[in-house]
Amino acid sequence: MLKLDLEEKKAYIAKMASGVFAEKGYKASSLQDVSRQAQISKAGLYHYFKSKEDILFYVLIKNSDLFLEKLRTSLKVSQEKNLTPEESFVKLVQTYANHINNDEDKRLIVLRERHQLSSKRKNELFKKEQAMFRLIKNELQKIRNLEEEINPNVVTFLFISMSHWLGYWFKEGKGLDLETIINQNIETIFHGMLKRR
Repeated sequence: MLKLDLEEKKAYIAKMASGVFAEKGYKASSLQDVSRQAQISKAGLYHYFKSKEDILFYVLIKNSDLFLEKLRTSLKVSQEKNLTPEESFVKLVQTYANHINNDEDKRLIVLRERHQLSSKRKNELFKKEQAMFRLIKNELQKIRNLEEEINPNVVTFLFISMSHWLGYWFKEGKGLDLETIINQNIETIFHGMLKRR
């Protein structure tokens, strides 16, 4: 392995651990499994992470940080292009769905393992997730022609849950591609599934 600095090494170990956690499940995985996958001694592993939970937390919090950065970049690009609030929101949801589905291991860990964190760490992760939720909800509320009785919290949850569960069942090459599914979900949530008269 090339000589990496501390943060690069932690990121590498976390990536290897993500594969282990996704394949075996967090509870069934051991630090020995992670050290074997990362090709580092178990003692060497302790230099970077003090526990299996430290690795899981690192994976989840770094993913959330990257997520927020991508969402903010999407909004900035939309603003620079003078997109309408609806166009900007669609780009934001596409960014969200693509990000969560571009790494199967992380997607599985976010869905299946986040509850394994201690209360303090769950709260820290939850704050990041709330920031993402608020960012999406705020953009949704900028759209002028939304039905008044529609609750923006419900719609935001719809987009987020759609994005997370998409990749759980979707397999590329079965007649649909991810982009088509994302766009059809957006269209359905915005305009419904019944024919317009």
